[in-house]
Amino acid sequence: MSNNKQLLLEVKNLKTYFQVEGGTVKAVDDVSFELYRGETIGIVGESGSGKSVTSLSVMRLIPQPPGIFAGGEIIYHPADNSAPVNLLNLPIDDMRRYRGNNIAMIFQEPMTSLNPVFQCGFQVAESLMLHRNMTEAQAKNQVLQLFEEVKLPNPQRIYEAYPHQLSGGQKQRVMIAMAMSCEPDILIADEPTTALDVTVQKRILELMRGLQTQKNTATMFITHDLGVIAEIADRVVVMYKGKIVEQGTVLDIFSNPQHPYTKSLLACRPPLGKRLSRLPIVSDFMTEQNGVITEKQISVREAIDAVTIPPETIKQRLTDLQKSEPILQVRNLKTYFPTKRNFFGKVLSWVKAVDDVSFDVYKGETLGLVGESGCGKTTLGRTILRLAPATEGSIIYKGKSLLDMSKADMKAMRREMQIIFQDPYSSLNPRMTIGDAIIEPLEIHGILNNRKQRLERAADLLTTVSMLPEHLNRYPHEFSGGQRQRICIARALALEPEFIICDESVSALDVSVQAQVLNLLIELRQKFQFTYIFVSHDLSVVKFMSDRMVVMNQGKIEEMGAADDIYYNPQREYTQKLIAAIPKGELADIQQRFGTRGEG
Repeated sequence: MSNNKQLLLEVKNLKTYFQVEGGTVKAVDDVSFELYRGETIGIVGESGSGKSVTSLSVMRLIPQPPGIFAGGEIIYHPADNSAPVNLLNLPIDDMRRYRGNNIAMIFQEPMTSLNPVFQCGFQVAESLMLHRNMTEAQAKNQVLQLFEEVKLPNPQRIYEAYPHQLSGGQKQRVMIAMAMSCEPDILIADEPTTALDVTVQKRILELMRGLQTQKNTATMFITHDLGVIAEIADRVVVMYKGKIVEQGTVLDIFSNPQHPYTKSLLACRPPLGKRLSRLPIVSDFMTEQNGVITEKQISVREAIDAVTIPPETIKQRLTDLQKSEPILQVRNLKTYFPTKRNFFGKVLSWVKAVDDVSFDVYKGETLGLVGESGCGKTTLGRTILRLAPATEGSIIYKGKSLLDMSKADMKAMRREMQIIFQDPYSSLNPRMTIGDAIIEPLEIHGILNNRKQRLERAADLLTTVSMLPEHLNRYPHEFSGGQRQRICIARALALEPEFIICDESVSALDVSVQAQVLNLLIELRQKFQFTYIFVSHDLSVVKFMSDRMVVMNQGKIEEMGAADDIYYNPQREYTQKLIAAIPKGELADIQQRFGTRGEG
């Protein structure tokens, strides 16, 4: 970074540890980096790498105990060139004057960051009244102006709305407005776009870039997705198990990564220009034993080339799949939800969540369902499994009409048809051990003779999803997000189904963990000849997983066809918009971006 840039933040040898039963967790271990005015530094790594703890340390939001600052300094250089301040030495009351005013933060989950009992506008106005001594009327006028800047529709309505009345993208814009309200020198964005649609994510990133240019703010952008980093950051810090393993300019990191972990992060994102048989993962680039990393001599390009499938193979697989009769036939399916009734209970208006949808699925095929939030893809999946009531149409599975089945017949059919839900934590009962959660469907359907046999089956299923039999006696909170998703997959496999709906089953996972889960689903499809409907808002993931793709918009099918055909030659404007919104992370795009900006 050139010396004429104004230094705003120095993190020097930071050590943030947590005292837990059985020892000390070194969440951040000897981390150092600098942040300059007007630049964006991206901090990347998987869950547990220490990136969020680093940001919380800068904000002094680490609970003490169990957290302790075991060493290092966090030095803030005020924009007015007054004396530098070591934030770790400040009394907590003095720290509050900096927090939100000079250094602000956008948290990962806006729904839990906004207070559900206060109007959104008041929550933003509160910081202005606190830090800028504004009256309530002055603060309200400023908030309405901020809501316009972050491009929220109808700012007055948003001001008076409660968090539950806004979409995910709107809540995130409110959080951005709150963070930018006092025009801070430093903005920390902790995974601000992780679970958002690609189109909403693109708008949020563009908004943050525009505000940064306008206010000349320095940004710490924390994410696990290097594709997002390629679009927004100037420099990158790569973290692994509490340490920085590599840092440099975006151009250097993408064109010439040095550490094997960085290489694995670059390789494990589903590439858009190629079809792979499996995604490269961390173990393809390095092994680790007793904390010692051994690098494997392989480049990102070599790892991807080794698993690339020729286009002819893809076409042949699709031809072979369609030679048989469809396993599932959906015809003119409609799922409407009433939104308004008159005094006598008559429905006056409906939400048409699924509106006249028809398609076939062939045995052994993966059909991708893609679209923005609210397009109807999740409702469609739930309607197929009779978890949501169909208004009209037909669903034929193996020649049998699911909509005409009795509850008893449908219960028996559920042995063959399963679903993996989006959020693995809310899918598992927190009071049940993993073993009990997996054997529950076996008990309900009377499979195997006794608990011992069922637990043996559960142990085998855990091994199938690359977990250990000794995990049976643990509870869901003792596992990471990726492990919980594997447990949900094991539970879905317990009944040996033939047809599985994966509903956004990897959308909130780190890219490295996401790659492992996607590889597992492909291995299981090959081993057991599963048929999948794969629901996601991420078109790059759907393209990697799917043989054919259905693009949905406002309850209807926009277009349908071979996954590669839709990606390379989209016919509808909506599909073109979805594809354009995907963070590409291609080296040519990065070179063009930095060449245009005269950096690198």
